[in-house]
This record gives sequence, C-alpha cells and structure tokens, in this order.
Amino acid sequence: MNSPVQSSAAAGATPAPRAQGMSGTLGASGAAGALPLWLPLPFLLTGISAAALFGLLLPFILPQALLAPGGLHTLALVHIVTLGWLTMTIMGASLQLAPVILESPLRAIRFVRAQYPLYVVGVALLILGFWLGQTLLLIAGGSLVVIAIAHYVAIIGSTIVHATKRPLSARYLAASATYLCVVVSLGLAAALNFQFGFLGAAVDRLLLTHITLGVVGWLTTTLMGVSYTLTRMFALVHDHSDMLGRRIFLLLNGGIIGMAAGFALNWDWLRIIGGLALVAAAWLFAADYVRMFRSRKRKAFDMTQRHGIAAVVYLSVAIPAGVLVALAGADPVWIERALVALALAALVGWLGQSTIGYLYKIVPFLVWQSRYAPKVGRERVPLMRDLVHQRVATVSFWVVNVALPATLLCALLGWTLATQLAAAGLGAGLILAAANILGVLAPHAPAAPQPRRSATGAAPNAGAPRITVVE
Repeated sequence: MNSPVQSSAAAGATPAPRAQGMSGTLGASGAAGALPLWLPLPFLLTGISAAALFGLLLPFILPQALLAPGGLHTLALVHIVTLGWLTMTIMGASLQLAPVILESPLRAIRFVRAQYPLYVVGVALLILGFWLGQTLLLIAGGSLVVIAIAHYVAIIGSTIVHATKRPLSARYLAASATYLCVVVSLGLAAALNFQFGFLGAAVDRLLLTHITLGVVGWLTTTLMGVSYTLTRMFALVHDHSDMLGRRIFLLLNGGIIGMAAGFALNWDWLRIIGGLALVAAAWLFAADYVRMFRSRKRKAFDMTQRHGIAAVVYLSVAIPAGVLVALAGADPVWIERALVALALAALVGWLGQSTIGYLYKIVPFLVWQSRYAPKVGRERVPLMRDLVHQRVATVSFWVVNVALPATLLCALLGWTLATQLAAAGLGAGLILAAANILGVLAPHAPAAPQPRRSATGAAPNAGAPRITVVE
C-alpha cells in the first residue's frame, strides 16, 4: 500500500488509500454496495473497550484468581476477555471480512440491526451475573448471547454455503462457527447448573471441554484462519502455498476434537493424542507464518506485523504448555497457578495481541472510508495511517510485551504483590492500546502536502505537482 500517488496542487487533496480487499458488501437480502459503518464498527469499538476494562480490573482480580481460579469475580473477568473483548471483536471483524475472504455478499442479514444490541446486552448481563453471583442474570444473559450467536452463525454459515469461492480461510471460519455453537450451549448448561446442580461431578469435565472448545476451537481456529488472509493482505504476500495450511487445519481440528472428547469422556489416551496434534498444529502454523513473512513484498514491519509475530510466539509456547499441564498430575496449587498463567498467555499474549494488531488496520480503514473518502478531491484529508498515533502504538506494544512475561513469571512463583504490579503494567499497556484505537474516531488534521524534490534536493516551484505517500 505504500505507493506514491500524484495529485494536483490546485485540488490540494490527499488521494484515496489503496486498500483493496477490505471493503465488504451486503447480501441478497440487503442492498448491494459497501458494508455500512454501523454494522462492524460498534463491535470493534466495544471489543477494544472491553480490553481496557480487563486491563483496569486485572491487578485487582488476578490475586483472587491465583487463590481460587473458579471464583465468581475471576469468571467475570474471563468472560470480559472471551465474550466482551475477543468474541465481540471477531464478530465485528468477520462481518466486515467474510465477504472479502469469500468474495460473496453477506447472507441471512434480515435481523442484522438487532445483532449488536442483543449481543451487548446479553454479555453485560452474563458478566454482571458472574460478578454478583446472580443465577437469573446468568441465565438471562446467556440466553441472549445464545440467540445473538445463533444469528451470527447463520450469517457466516449461509455466506459460506452460497459462496462461489471457498479459500483456505473459509474452512477455518466454518469450523470455528461450529465450535462456537457448541461452546455457547455448554456455557448455558453451566449457567443453568449454578441454579439446579444437575451436572453433579461431571461439571469439571464440562468446564474443561468448554474451555478447550472456546479458546482453541472457536477463538484460535478463527484467528489462524483469518491470518491466512489478513497477513497476506497487509504484508503483500502473493506467492504463498495453502498446502501446509490445509494440513494444519486437519491437525488442529483433530486435536481440538480429541482433547475436548477426552475431557468429556475422561479418556487419557484420547487427550494425549489430541494434545500431540494440537502441539504439531501450533508449531506448523508458526513455521507457516514465518514463511509468509519471508515472501512478503512489504519489507517494513508496522505495528500489525509486530503484534502478529509476538502473538504467534505466545501461541507456540502456550499450546504445548497447556497440553502438558492438562496431562500432567502435579501439586494442585502449582496447577492452579499454571492455569492462570496459561490463560493470560493464550487470551492476552496470543489472541489479544492478534486482535489489537488487526484493529490498527481495520478501524482506521472503516473510519477513513466513511468520514474522509467522500472528501477526496474537494479538500485535503488525513492519511489513513495518521489516524493511529504510531508512537503510542509502539509504547503500548512494548509495555504489554514486557509486563506480560513478568506477570506470567510472578504468577507461577506465587508472588502476589509482584504479580499485581506486573499486572498493573500489563493493564496500562492494554488501556493505552485501546485509547489509541478509540482515538481514531477523533477529528484529525489533514495531511501536510509533500513537495517533490529534484535530484539536487531542491523543492519544486510553486504550482508544480506534489507527491503524497499514502497507505
């Protein structure tokens, strides 16, 4: 996308950025054309706001999580991440990107206007129910979330079914949508169990199955899949084969099903086979990710690529460590600490950083297209990359990636005060990143004209054409 575009000095306008492939279209039951801003953007902004809320609460709740991982406040914090931040963001981004990936308009969008408010209210009630220990709020919120997700899955599933092209990413999206249906069903069953206790001793196995299908089945499968589209798009990768990606898809889903079924049936041998498949899938994906970057045309690393690389490093460590903890019998206190550390490594290090990196591209694109694109040719407008403060993005990246390893280490060692301090730093990094992304909505100054310089370095004469570099 970094390409010089010539414009006249008389017009004084910044040319439109070339971001082919990011614009979506409405489906058969909606008007054809650009995907309206109100559809994906509220999901994305609410998701990153939930990341900030998580960062704010983390130093206070993390010590409780180390003592009681199943505590109500801990469960509330976990669902702020999984439903409020990650799932919220993925839902919004996939509504924008599914038509791009599938080269087909969105389908089944008759009630799409109700999608966001229904999901937001459901998530809010569910989190409040965990925080207050109110079963009725859990059931009400869980029911609304199930309804909203059922409609989301209908949109994505119908779009995939009717698409004429189904690239590699489509396979991952179809699988992850299936896991999402199972995850919310198990979650609702767990919420009902708070009131009626019908699961008995099986509740622990259900929760382990729920976590596996949620973190690996739904979230990890989705992000792996979209990475095969977005990494290529943003890094300009044109000649990468899908062969390894298809094998990773089979290994990943075999591992997910094996681990989940092993937990549900309490079969150790099935958990071992599933765990080995997951480790192989994670490491092969990391290798494939490196291969994509080696063949990229855009050599410079921006914040999206930096967050992506850091996220894949966490994935390649968190998956084998999680499998090891799940299969090993050890001191219960150490296991609880390890589970907390693994949750942070997976939810923040791998999944959270991936979404933050992609939001640095997607949110500016949506806002620029809606607010500034219509003004091109009539007045000077800001560049798309200028909507994000690059220095703040760099600071937040380093704060997160210094504070997160420190938090993991202190949590494993059981150092409560040090864990709180490190978690406060991690929370500050997340809040800073969220503020930067939310700041895209603020008005921005037009880009300064960039005069062409001659071979001697002299500026051109007045009235001569000007060169503007856009992204």
